[in-house]
Amino acid sequence: MTRWFIHSVEGLSGRDRFAVLYDLWRRQVAPTGDRVFSRMLDLIDVRVHHAGRWPPANVPDSPLVIVANHPFGIGDGIAVLSLAEQLGRPFRVMIHKDLLRIREMEAYSLPIDFSETKEALKNNMAVRHEAVRLLKAGVTIVVFPAGGVATAPKGFGRAIDLPWKMFPAKLIQEAKASVIPLHFSGQNGRLFHLVSGPMNMAERDNRVAKFVGKASLTLRTSLLI
Repeated sequence: MTRWFIHSVEGLSGRDRFAVLYDLWRRQVAPTGDRVFSRMLDLIDVRVHHAGRWPPANVPDSPLVIVANHPFGIGDGIAVLSLAEQLGRPFRVMIHKDLLRIREMEAYSLPIDFSETKEALKNNMAVRHEAVRLLKAGVTIVVFPAGGVATAPKGFGRAIDLPWKMFPAKLIQEAKASVIPLHFSGQNGRLFHLVSGPMNMAERDNRVAKFVGKASLTLRTSLLI
């Protein structure tokens, strides 16, 4: 019953259409290494509107971390990487390890294991050390401290970011990094919040939301400095 429900919702939300666009991006865009995330937004018809200047003026020439809330999931994930592209320096994003099933993400990712095991703790510590090394080498690190997509209680009302993890704060302190804080306005549609429980899309169940809810989406960002 659960598997049928998942496939039904994915079908309603346009999974097949996005699969075609992903294949196009994978074959024709990703190999070029040129604005790969900005061009992905173009393909899926997502626009990013900035309340302020981007790139920011006087970006510090020092270790740099971009921190953002996570109201949409895949949508704001791609958007923040498109913003990182515009800074003109290499970047990596800390993401759930299961997203590395998308092989093209490997070059841009630092995988985090959310399973509560000793092995996961060991791996995450190694990732943090690698992130510090990269920061000191001039690589921007992008992080969503919530570690998951914001959800509305019982499927209704305002979506709330999950409690922010201490991992990013420790990373910033260890690397003595400057921070660019971003805020994405809005939230997923009611369908997402109603089915996120039955679909077991919580990261602890190794599932990721596979739908956006609309074929066209406008993301609005605010620079919090």
